[in-house]
Order: sequence, then C-alpha cells, then structure tokens
Amino acid sequence: MARTSRKQIDHVAQVPLETIWNTCVYGRLSEEDERKKESDSIGNQISMLERYIAERPYLKLISVFKDVNQTGTNFDRPGFNEMMDAIKGGKINCIVVKDLSRFGRNYIETGTYLEKILPFFHVRFISVNDGYDSLNASSQDDGYAVPLKNLIHDVYARDISKKIKSGLAVKRGRGEFTGCVAAYGYQKADNGKLVIDEETAPVVRDIFKWASNGMGDMRIAQKLNELGIPSPSQYRYEKGILKSERYANMRYWYKSAVRRILVNPVYLGHMVQGKTKSDLWGKGGCVEQPQDQWVEIKNTHEPLIDEETFLAVRYIKQERESIERKEMEPQRSNILKGLVFCGDCKRSMKWRKMPKSKGSALYYFSCATYEDIAKNDCIRKRMDEPDLLSILYTAIRKQIDLAVDIDRMVSKLNAKEGFCQQQSEVDTEISETEKKLSRLSMLRSSLYEDYQEKLLDEAEYLFTKAKYEKDVTLLRSRLDELSMQKHRLDTMLTPQNPWITALKKWGKNKAITGEMISELIERVEIFSDQTVSICFRYRDEFESLLGFIEAESEVRVS
Repeated sequence: MARTSRKQIDHVAQVPLETIWNTCVYGRLSEEDERKKESDSIGNQISMLERYIAERPYLKLISVFKDVNQTGTNFDRPGFNEMMDAIKGGKINCIVVKDLSRFGRNYIETGTYLEKILPFFHVRFISVNDGYDSLNASSQDDGYAVPLKNLIHDVYARDISKKIKSGLAVKRGRGEFTGCVAAYGYQKADNGKLVIDEETAPVVRDIFKWASNGMGDMRIAQKLNELGIPSPSQYRYEKGILKSERYANMRYWYKSAVRRILVNPVYLGHMVQGKTKSDLWGKGGCVEQPQDQWVEIKNTHEPLIDEETFLAVRYIKQERESIERKEMEPQRSNILKGLVFCGDCKRSMKWRKMPKSKGSALYYFSCATYEDIAKNDCIRKRMDEPDLLSILYTAIRKQIDLAVDIDRMVSKLNAKEGFCQQQSEVDTEISETEKKLSRLSMLRSSLYEDYQEKLLDEAEYLFTKAKYEKDVTLLRSRLDELSMQKHRLDTMLTPQNPWITALKKWGKNKAITGEMISELIERVEIFSDQTVSICFRYRDEFESLLGFIEAESEVRVS
C-alpha cells in the first residue's frame, strides 16, 4: 500500500485541532405516538435538538430530517433515506437524535447502523437522552449499553404490536369503531361508538334517495358538485380530522365515492371492520383479508337509511350493471391508456364507448371534468378515437422522415477526421483522470495508517486528508463531465442515437399500433378547438443531436 512520508509534508501548515462537525438532527413520530397526543411531538423533538446543537460551537447545524407517522421498526422512511443520501454525499458527518428509539426500534438493523454503516462513513452519532456519543464511546461501556437498549426497544416494539392488535379485536367485538376516520355521515364519539353527524347525514340520505329514483353514480357525483357540497376528504380536512395539505383542494365528488356510500352497511346501523390487516411491528403494509374474516356486528349505532331503501338501491344497481354487460361488445384495450389529457384542465380524458347498431361501438375521448365532475370547471370537448389515431400517425410519419434525413447527416459527420480525433482526445483524458483518481484513493487509504504509526501528527493528518478529498471531488466532477461528453459522442451523435433508432424501427409500418405509441409518445393534449398537442419521447436526444448539427453547420459557413 502506498505511504505518504513525513518528508513529503514537512511544509504543511498547522490547522486547529478542534473539528467542526457538519450536523443534522433527526426526529421521528409514529402513528401510536400521535394517537396518544404525547408531548413528545415532532416539533418538540426538533426544537430540543436544535438547542442542544446551538450550545455546542463544534456542532454546525446543516439539515433537519424528520418522519411523521412512521414506525421505528422499518428503516425505509422518507426522512431517514434523505438523511442517508446526505451522509453518502459527504454533506453530513454527525447525527443527533433525542433517544435511540427515535432512530429505530429494530435491534438488528439499528445495531448495524451504529456499529458498521455510520462508522464506515466516519459519522458521529449522538443520542441526547441516552448520554451516548460515538466519539467518546468505549467498547467496554457504551459499546454494550447501546445494543442492550436496542434490544429492549426491539422487544418493546414486538410486544406493543401484539397488545394493540389484541385490544383492537376486543373493541371490534363490542361494536366499537376502531378506525381513524368515521364513515361520511357519522362521527366517532368518545366511547368509540358512531354517532350521526347532523351536518353530513342529510347528504347521505339525499344520495340514497336519488339512487333509489334511478340516478346513476356519476350523475349523483355531478349533482353534488353542482350544489357545491364539499367532498368527504375536503370536509374532513376543513373539520381538522385530516391534517395533510393534500386534502385541502379535494373538493370534487367522484362516482367511486358515491358507490362506496351506496354499498356500505354502516348506514343500516351495522359495523363491518377487519377488512385489512397490517403488521404493526414488521415491514409489511396493509393486506386485504378474505370476507369470511371480516368482523360484522349488527345494530351497533343509529342507522341513516332503512333496509328497504338500501336493498332497493342494490337491486337497481345490479339491474343496471347487468344491462351494461349485455350491451358491451368483447372488451378491447385502449392503446392510448394514460396518455390523453385535456388541454385546458390538464386532467386525464376518459375513453368512452357509444354503442351502435349490430353490436358495434364507437370509441371516443371526452373531458372527464366537464362530463363527470362539474361543467363550470372546464370546456366541453370530444374527439373520436379514429380521428385522434390518424393525427398521431401523421405526426409520427413526419418524425420518421426527419429521423431518416438526420441519420444521413450524422453518418457524414462521423466520417470526418475531426470527429474521430475529438473522440480519441476524450478517451485519453478519461483514462488519465481515472489513473489520478486511483492513485489518490491509494494515498488516502494509507493516510490513516501513517497517522497511527506516528508518521503524521493530527494537524498534518487532517490537512492532508482534506486536501486529498478536495482533489478527489474535483477529479470525480471532471470525470462525470467527460463521461457525458463521451456518451454524447459515442451514442447521441451517431446513427445509434436512441431517437433515430426508435423512429427508424417503425419506418415500414403502414398503420399505428399500441407498441408504436408506447415507445414514441409521452403525452397527448386535446383542446376545445380540436387542436392536438403531442409530446414525443426522446426529446433530449433529438435536441442534443439537432444542436450539434446546427453548430457544425455554423462552423462550415464561417
């Protein structure tokens, strides 16, 4: 292994011995913590840790990471992953947490992070309430205390998971509502029972009345939107039941929400729970349970709908669905699925079917906002599927013709001596840069051994280490630039350009196909004046290629 001798660094200037640590704080709050309304809120955790750092000048606060409603037994958390990315990127070299349980409750994984992963990245770990600091920890003292505490947290997490599930089962057996959010039209009382919400109950009764008179789910949703009635999600947000900002603008009713209300036996006064099961300790999410494992308790609360109305609505829906099935011709796939959007409201357009004579049908696209949600929120627009496919095929053919012309120009450019010389120069610089990086890596690896063997004092070690790391960063940045340049020369500016390859593949097709659309088209927008905007894939490759050709043309002219 290469060594850096004392003679090589006799001229190195002295630097302060005290290290400034680039520090982040990490806080976590589980769903169970939030239900208990503990004082240990995420805000309190962060504030306490920020005060701790402010009192220690050698800790410099760089970032704050947090996870809310995230279990400590699973390390795949958004905030935690973001923190690890910052560590791997060299932005953070110190973590401060309130206590070990905030970091994680899984003994094995927590131990792996504290004893292997964080030391590998030279990251200092401080757990304030535990009085633990990895910089000062000894293998005989804290080295055993930390794994022991992790084991306690692990056992606690398993035990509390079993107790919570057992407690929920008992409550369900008593007819108590154990969910987080009561069904629309009800509220959850302090005793766990459902009570009527006088503000939304009339809406539920109207929905059943309209359905019993033959009104379909979609028309009911439209009517609710026309009346300006907030959707269930928006209503719960306005009442503070749902906290996330994403519910603030969910004002529309959809037919799916209407359908869920019309088939829910909760409105008959019955409680059906246990439809899903989740492992509160492990990493598994919610899993749907078979119907024979559902828990149904009759007459647990006051009904909103009588059984006669509920059964009448069910019968009408079954009859309507039966008729619709008979009218349907053999189902075929929508080759434009997920690609067609309204040019005005930007929502996905609906693919609809209009039955014709002798079992045939015409398929078309229309604005879902105007047709299904609220007519005042968009403009009526419709385009028959055959017309849209014809427009797309014409546009693709033009792209194919352009690709053929550019392919010829690229072939001529590749034959030029200057182009080949440019490729050779880039390859040479990449090779030289990689050699420099390899040598620096060897020097950096041997640096700590030199320090351990007293060939370097602490100041010399820190100074040289910082210099090597700076040089490595600069070389890696240059290598990234060269790699991009090589990719552009070897792939983008050749007949193997993905844009050229993809288009030439379909040059002989006389008709549009689903596979062709999937490979070439990213998004289609239809406007009320019947104009169509098409967003093709491989835009970056095309623009890069075109820019290079234009630059070459300017050079020839000059």
